[in-house]
Amino acid sequence: MHGMTVTCPRAGQIWGSGAMRSTLDRLAALGVDWVAIHPYAWIGRDGEVTFRPAADAGYLHRAVALAHDAGMALFWKPHLGYWGSFAWRGDIAFGDDEAAWRRFFDSYRAFIVDQARFAARAHVPLFAVGVELEATMHREADWRRVIAAVRAVYPGRLIYAANWDGIARVPFWDALDLIGVQAYFPLSEAAAPSPSDLIGGWQRHLEPLRRLSARHGGKRVVFTEIGYNRSVLAARQPWDDQVQDSAAGRALRRKLIEVALAVTEHDPLFAGLFWWKWMPGSARGSNFSMRDAEALEALGRAWGKTATELRPAGE
Repeated sequence: MHGMTVTCPRAGQIWGSGAMRSTLDRLAALGVDWVAIHPYAWIGRDGEVTFRPAADAGYLHRAVALAHDAGMALFWKPHLGYWGSFAWRGDIAFGDDEAAWRRFFDSYRAFIVDQARFAARAHVPLFAVGVELEATMHREADWRRVIAAVRAVYPGRLIYAANWDGIARVPFWDALDLIGVQAYFPLSEAAAPSPSDLIGGWQRHLEPLRRLSARHGGKRVVFTEIGYNRSVLAARQPWDDQVQDSAAGRALRRKLIEVALAVTEHDPLFAGLFWWKWMPGSARGSNFSMRDAEALEALGRAWGKTATELRPAGE
């Protein structure tokens, strides 16, 4: 899977727009053959998950049609919008409040099954049952009920997107088809790490993944997100979203992308990866943008055409 996450400035209407059509053309030229999108639900402090039924969102129907027309495979990766309720998805938890836990899992199951039904009707081949819900992993029985409910309506491959430091805490990899990782692994403390420094950093993280895969019969790994900010901190804190635009930051980012591709591209452990992120149209986003020149250059050399060929007039 040569994947890209196409993100959205609001609820996702842009996925069904003309900007999405031109984005898919550009991504195809870059060598991308899978696209991830992430329809939203919203969670309150009380655990209630609220959502619009996927079948009622015309832009999702149009997004599927556009992807099919472009010859792209879709990865359906529903996200919980947590802003205003929690610091991030990994903090979603309810302590000893069993009523809140029940409210959460009942309403989350309703949301994820609704999304799975839509994905099944749209012939989407890969579906995420959850993303970065780190503080819920001790509720194994609840998660297995969620996965069983999704299996009942969706025939494709299932994955969970675990944060890079929470992979070993996921208790239900056996119930899924692939191991998903949000791959923001810290690779080096050096101010200007060499490629060999970065490769060494990768090897430290890949060995536990190999052992996990082996314990589950050789189950393959997908980096459900991987990305680097334009920043001199990108090797030591890849999750940091503060842009520090400089020649050193651009050079480090290019090197990080190149090394990540070199490490994963021909390793049988991996089924693929999805870069974070690409914003269609004029809403380019301020961080992690794979439309930046150094990202296009690195990815274009590995997967497709050169950055010069890909960059439209005025960019």
